[in-house]
Amino acid sequence: MADGDDDVDMDDGESSSEDEGNDKEEGEEGVTKESRALEQNYLLKGLQAAQLADLVDSTKSTAGQRASLARLELDIDKTLLQLLAIECREGEERGMRALEVVSLLRDRSGKMVEAAGKIAERYGRTILGEKIRELGEKVAGDIGRGKYGDEDDDDF
Repeated sequence: MADGDDDVDMDDGESSSEDEGNDKEEGEEGVTKESRALEQNYLLKGLQAAQLADLVDSTKSTAGQRASLARLELDIDKTLLQLLAIECREGEERGMRALEVVSLLRDRSGKMVEAAGKIAERYGRTILGEKIRELGEKVAGDIGRGKYGDEDDDDF
């Protein structure tokens, strides 16, 4: 039994040196790990929202269920804004990804898109801020014409 304990101790010593190497990677990839956590949060909340939306659509929903769905969608948008901040912090070369994150926002009132524009401006990404505003105007125009949400939208 003492031999087994020695083996475990040896493994611990080896993994400690490996952990030290991983700590350095965390320092270099800290933003990536933060981004991954936010992406996972986005996916999980998106699944929850989809399930709740199906429940609301297919049954006689309660006010509480509709409020829960609205809260989940707000949480999703907050997560996306945090992802946008990470993309802005990473630099100009991540602008397309940042714009894609903005296009995933669920709030169509324009408040979240406005907040996204402010985040881009705060990080000095003026061109991205302009593109975000253009996207917000396009979405607002599509909603006004009743075009938003059509499945056979060929404007891509």
